[in-house]
Amino acid sequence: MNLHSCTIVLKGDLTMTCDDVEKTLGIIDDHGPTNIDRILIDAFDGQSIRSYHEMSIEESIESLMSL
Repeated sequence: MNLHSCTIVLKGDLTMTCDDVEKTLGIIDDHGPTNIDRILIDAFDGQSIRSYHEMSIEESIESLMSL
């Protein structure tokens, strides 16, 4: 799977969207998991885009690192 897009929603409803895993992990590192409300990952599996929107922050980070 490859990252299609990742939306990071910070507490206070500031939203950032990236299509690069390294940039996304950098944003998460800059803001810290405690300042992040949720992470919405859309990944391309070669045929379709799969959405992963119901994971914890930790699970989302692990998933991003495996892409």
